[in-house]
Amino acid sequence: MNQKNVSKNCSFQDVDKLVWTLQLAVHIPTFFLGFLLNLLAIRGFSTFLKKRWSSYTATSIYMINLAVFDLLLVLSLPFKLALSTKKLYSPSLCPLVEGLYFISMYGSIFTICFISLDRFLAIQYPILVNHLRSPKKIFVMCFIIWVLVWAGSIPIYSFHQEMKEYTCFHNMSDGTWSARVFLPFEVFGFVLPMGVVGFCSSRSIYILLGRRTHTQDWVQQKACIWTIAASLAVFVVSFLPVHLGFFLQFLVRNDFITECRAKQNISFFLQLSLCFSNINCCLDVFCYYFVIKEFRTDFTARRPSWTQLAIQDTTTTRD
Repeated sequence: MNQKNVSKNCSFQDVDKLVWTLQLAVHIPTFFLGFLLNLLAIRGFSTFLKKRWSSYTATSIYMINLAVFDLLLVLSLPFKLALSTKKLYSPSLCPLVEGLYFISMYGSIFTICFISLDRFLAIQYPILVNHLRSPKKIFVMCFIIWVLVWAGSIPIYSFHQEMKEYTCFHNMSDGTWSARVFLPFEVFGFVLPMGVVGFCSSRSIYILLGRRTHTQDWVQQKACIWTIAASLAVFVVSFLPVHLGFFLQFLVRNDFITECRAKQNISFFLQLSLCFSNINCCLDVFCYYFVIKEFRTDFTARRPSWTQLAIQDTTTTRD
């Protein structure tokens, strides 16, 4: 995502070599760990919930969708490593891998956004939104997320066709960094989801903290609070630095920042933040752990709780 390795008299070779070393150190364990953990997460949700259709609640479906996006990101990492080391002319391979990578990233962002919104509405307005949280409707929402992120990847293909030679994940075309393309992506792809996740998560935690009941209910409420807090922390740590780096690189590519040292620092920061954001596919497993743990508690107890309002369709009392 940085500029060309040599732009006028400003060289990025040292930065790229350092980042390449860091990528090897981070991506290899991330690939193996993320691949294993997300497969186990998908299997865990599917196996535990396939016993009956009614068990497929809104959050469980969203979590499976998130695990699939994380798995796609993991699968793109070996290609990212291999293709970002040399220049090549490929009208399909590089855009395909880049598209898969960013589809996974923004698919995760939108899925976490909908999870946060769903939890908040379930806690604040459980009866009013119950009819909106049926499994079929949640599947439709997940399908819409897939359509949006695939449609959003189209510029990667179209703009790369203008370039005869480039390095994958580096020096992307000027069209990609134009204001008419970049700013809508930055606003609708991250700023708005970040606002939704921050507001819904903070409000959900505030509401649950204000609804302490007897001891057993409070234990379950704390589990839900930990789930929400973990999701928010993973979201901020994974995606905020990356999009700050995107914005700084936008300023560089549009000549708002011209000093060589500043360009090198921004290039290093962006590539480093992208590198560590990939660990998100492993960090999400903590969210899966809290959700699956709460499912097991609720199925064992067979009784409604405030935590179920955040994680399950709780307006129906269990027998």
